[in-house]
Amino acid sequence: MLTIGEVADSVGAATSTLRYYERRRLAVADTRVSGQRRYSASTVRRVVFIQMLQDAGLSLDDIEGVLAANDNAAWKGIARQRLAQLDEKIAQLQRARGLLDGALLCRFAHPLDECKIMNAEIDRRLEVAHD
Repeated sequence: MLTIGEVADSVGAATSTLRYYERRRLAVADTRVSGQRRYSASTVRRVVFIQMLQDAGLSLDDIEGVLAANDNAAWKGIARQRLAQLDEKIAQLQRARGLLDGALLCRFAHPLDECKIMNAEIDRRLEVAHD
């Protein structure tokens, strides 16, 4: 059994994070010895799993849903929803990259007034706004 400090060191988290997980009932100490939290290997693995899901962009509410899922459909639904959000974010980033790539192709002093590429995009957006 590991102390909260040992767990924090081993997973690269602050002890306050582990206490917060406990308040949210995401990862609870297995026992207490003289008032100190003690964690089993399986609970440490649970903490790492929570960190992995956070790295994937899931909120703690979503992670709670994954941990509480009674079947594959429940947790996979949460994962699919996050994948859809990631796909939208990737598409948004690709559009942003395209705009900046276009701006860098401009040979003139300023992309607002003198760049055919950027002005074509401005005109396209104005047409869409009027439709």
